[in-house]
Amino acid sequence: MTIRSSYFFGLAVVSVLLLTSLYFQFFEGIMPCPLCTLQRISFAILGILFLVGGLIHSRRGVRLTINSLCTLTSILGIVLAGRQVWLQNFPSAENTECGVSIQYMMQVLPMNEVMQKIFAGSAECTQRGWEFLHLNMAEWALIWFVGFLIMSVCLFLEEFKWFKHK
Repeated sequence: MTIRSSYFFGLAVVSVLLLTSLYFQFFEGIMPCPLCTLQRISFAILGILFLVGGLIHSRRGVRLTINSLCTLTSILGIVLAGRQVWLQNFPSAENTECGVSIQYMMQVLPMNEVMQKIFAGSAECTQRGWEFLHLNMAEWALIWFVGFLIMSVCLFLEEFKWFKHK
């Protein structure tokens, strides 16, 4: 598999994941919690980076930057999904009330308070919900983010090796 086809493969996987999440939201009625929304944004950023990486085929320095950004975005996704998995497996008594939407919080609160409230979790974040092969959506997202991290690091090393020898 060439480097460009790896980027397009990553884009295809991200597209399927995002379309699946939209299907569950609009057709199955499973509304995303604030952490889920941030995970979706992380997947979307990865998709954009994979698209740009696939379209730019001659700029090695740009690809190194894209791979670095893919790695950072994957790590962010791992943190977000990992936090949600933690909240689901170790819910606290403080997370019993339903929170407001992330859009509303961003309108009325400063950004640091928004992030504190999101990472503190809410009742929606602690629910396991839909499962496939005994893993829920947050656990699947964590697995996919780890896969994208591995892919990004491999692409980064491949590009760096090529860039160094040129």
